[in-house]
Amino acid sequence: MKSQYMIYWITWFILRVSSFFLFPIKVYGRENIPKHGGFIFASNHRSNLDPVIIPISCFRKCNFVAKDSLFKNKFFGWYLRRLGAFAIRREIGDVGAMKEAIKRLKNNNVLTIFPEGTRVVEDKKRDVQAGIGFIVAKTKQPVVPVYIRNSDKAMPPHSKKIYRHLITVTFGKPIEISDDLSYGQIAGKIMDEILKLRA
Repeated sequence: MKSQYMIYWITWFILRVSSFFLFPIKVYGRENIPKHGGFIFASNHRSNLDPVIIPISCFRKCNFVAKDSLFKNKFFGWYLRRLGAFAIRREIGDVGAMKEAIKRLKNNNVLTIFPEGTRVVEDKKRDVQAGIGFIVAKTKQPVVPVYIRNSDKAMPPHSKKIYRHLITVTFGKPIEISDDLSYGQIAGKIMDEILKLRA
């Protein structure tokens, strides 16, 4: 466990320093991030940089869900797990991944989730996945909405190259979720709160 934390924070430091040169980040609303306990970062998703941008924009250790294909390489899969990642099979309703997400939240960890499930361009209609609604309903943990702007300018879709561009990250206030909403309605409400941060 100690070595896992070391790997995470060494990686965090390297990426944070690198970001000053590769993709400088301006952060708003950092005071809205809970200092203790488990919660969910729920963010829009524009670029493959997004899972990196959120953790280095705060000082809480983040766990996150990653597509299972990233774990096919044994070394890279081992490394991702040390960074707090766990796999999800996106083509099916992955019950195991849902259980793992709930377990980590109940153990007071921070979990990063992209409710859209995949990268979405700004003007495209969004299909929000109900999975985040299920996780929120089962754990009752706070949800901090996050809006990332211009990450697609720094690393466009289908590109492996990073272009220097200022990225802004806005953390909103934790969302209160009503118990009488369906999983899909919870997911929709969370996405609405994320998009309100565009202003």
